[in-house]
Amino acid sequence: MDLTVEQNCPSCGAAIELHEADRLLQCSFCGVRNYRISRGVTRFVLPDKAPEHIPREELFYAPYLRFKGSVFYCKGKEVQHRIVDITHLGVKTTALPLTLGLRPQAMKVSLLAEENAGYFFRQSVKAVSIVEMAAQLTVLDSEQNTEPFYHRAYIGETISYIYLPLYIHDNILYDAVTNSRLARSGPSDELKKKSRRFQNQWIPHFLATLCPSCGEALEGEQDSLVLSCHNCDSSWEEAGGQFRSLPWQRVPSQHKDVAYLPFWKIEVKASGVVMENFGDFLRLTNQPLVVRPEHDRMPLCFWIPAFKIRPHIFLNLAKNMTVTQKRLPAGEATMASGLHPVTLSRTEAVQALKTVLAEAALNKRDVLPLLPGLSFHPLATELVYLPFIDNGHDLVQEQTMLSVAGAVLRSGRSL
Repeated sequence: MDLTVEQNCPSCGAAIELHEADRLLQCSFCGVRNYRISRGVTRFVLPDKAPEHIPREELFYAPYLRFKGSVFYCKGKEVQHRIVDITHLGVKTTALPLTLGLRPQAMKVSLLAEENAGYFFRQSVKAVSIVEMAAQLTVLDSEQNTEPFYHRAYIGETISYIYLPLYIHDNILYDAVTNSRLARSGPSDELKKKSRRFQNQWIPHFLATLCPSCGEALEGEQDSLVLSCHNCDSSWEEAGGQFRSLPWQRVPSQHKDVAYLPFWKIEVKASGVVMENFGDFLRLTNQPLVVRPEHDRMPLCFWIPAFKIRPHIFLNLAKNMTVTQKRLPAGEATMASGLHPVTLSRTEAVQALKTVLAEAALNKRDVLPLLPGLSFHPLATELVYLPFIDNGHDLVQEQTMLSVAGAVLRSGRSL
């Protein structure tokens, strides 16, 4: 489920329509581009049709917690995964439905704003509960599967709030979206005691998309986590409410019409298992090739896709790119057209390391039991754009010949 969001332009106030993952807002009216800062959990609200006699400041808002992402797990001698998208009521009450059903799909939501200055029910269901619920939806908790469990990871996940607007009339609680009666509520003062007023820190904030280094306009697509300056060849990610310079490079291509897909190159130190370099990685995972001295001189690096894509393709790309990394030449820090947006953060990529190791292992029955005692400590992270040639159906990586279907790449933008 991908939410459609209505948002007013921070510069001129004109209406903008975007998707929930979009960070870069471009107003078609004033042309100004703004970048939405991530400040904790994103909060959305359903549109209401409350009667005119109900003051806006007297509306109540019930929180629904939403988990969306991919759950990966290692059990027995298998690496499995599942895409999960669930929404659950964040307060303990029988007066409200447990889920919002199809409403978030059927109607446009909006980011929480000052106009929603009503009363917000205090959350009594912890966010960790919905994460546990997401895990229970996977087959790893099936009683029929008695294989030992070694590892679980949530990759590309988002946790957000969707608020259901409510109001009270004649001591009756009403759904403000449909104006349907829900339950007897008693005096509104009793509900207000269990609520809190609107908090200013819930409002999204925005950054001007100007390069901190040279002042030129930063470029990127709406769902980009990384913005690029083609004037001074720099890349930037938002952190702590400001843009931070990001180490990056691009492996050049001799072909025309090349798409550059981003990967996180993560150099790590492993503890809990003997794996000090790339040669050790090849030995541990029992790769069908001769481990040479040059492999032992290479640092231990993982290559993780920096874009969201279906779980099995994500794992396959990460595994094969990591195994074949010796074929990749050094890059250069020069911009080019055709850069695919970064939609998976480096933090998410680090969370994937154990799962990628497990997927790469040909001897899974020997390697998977090592995962609970294994830790990876990132030493350096670099964003690398690799050239992929479009053959009309697939995008084929120029040096390794690994491929990904163009349609799958596009559908991954909505995960």
